[in-house]
Amino acid sequence: MRTRPVFLSLLGGLLAVALSAGAAVAGEADAASLARRNAESATRGGALDPGAGALAAPMGKAYVDGARRPVAGASGLPAGVLAPDGGGGYVWVGTAAPVPAPSEEHAAAREIRLQIREMAAQLFERGTTGLGGGVALPASFVNQDDMDSSSAFGRYIAEQMFYELNQLGIPVREYRTMPSVLTRPEQGEFVITRDMAKAARPRPAGLALSGTYYFDKHNVFVNARLFNTKDGLVLRTANMVFPQTPVTRAMLTKGGGMRLRAAQTEVRSLADMKDDTSLQFMLQQNTLH
Repeated sequence: MRTRPVFLSLLGGLLAVALSAGAAVAGEADAASLARRNAESATRGGALDPGAGALAAPMGKAYVDGARRPVAGASGLPAGVLAPDGGGGYVWVGTAAPVPAPSEEHAAAREIRLQIREMAAQLFERGTTGLGGGVALPASFVNQDDMDSSSAFGRYIAEQMFYELNQLGIPVREYRTMPSVLTRPEQGEFVITRDMAKAARPRPAGLALSGTYYFDKHNVFVNARLFNTKDGLVLRTANMVFPQTPVTRAMLTKGGGMRLRAAQTEVRSLADMKDDTSLQFMLQQNTLH
């Protein structure tokens, strides 16, 4: 996940606290000791206005109302806030046990979701002006080099777009529904299908949301477009690019056509291989299915 400067507004007297390793003494993480240490530090360094703006940055520094303040890291500490107690001290409101840091894989997955949200915001930054009140039909994003194939990554973008457009107030139609609920013993009840012989066909008129993706060893590039299904006129566009992660590599290799096309490529020797993003990339994947 990329590191970005974050603007923090400390409102309502609630002050987020990052305790340094030196201030965190084992067995002393109770409300009274935290309030005491906070009062002592305020006396030494001057009181911090609870409404002050703070700009946090990497490399162990932050700026509070334009003044540079040191930032110390700490691990294995409970997370929470200090709230004024009305008598000059503070009350610790937080967890009783340290909060584990999220895994790298989880952070990478959340980043994909945020990238898709950014792309939806690009598509509808002007609202629905010029769209004629049309209903959007999100479809799988396809491989730029082979528009007859997609992957788990391309299908996930479409699924996430159902949510993002709905949150933006854009009408969305689920066009893969069956005329009736299909019940399968010991499996469940099904109402969505990709078998178009079973699905109720959508009306051809409307707005389709789809796009393409391209990837190499280091990056993933995605281009989205909203267009009219009647004449193919493109109404809105969006794009994003982000670094490859184990999550994106796994999604791109699941259900994609890359493996079959590469397997059909005639290779006389590895020395003849010129495309570093084909065979070499495949050999470095975490999961091949």
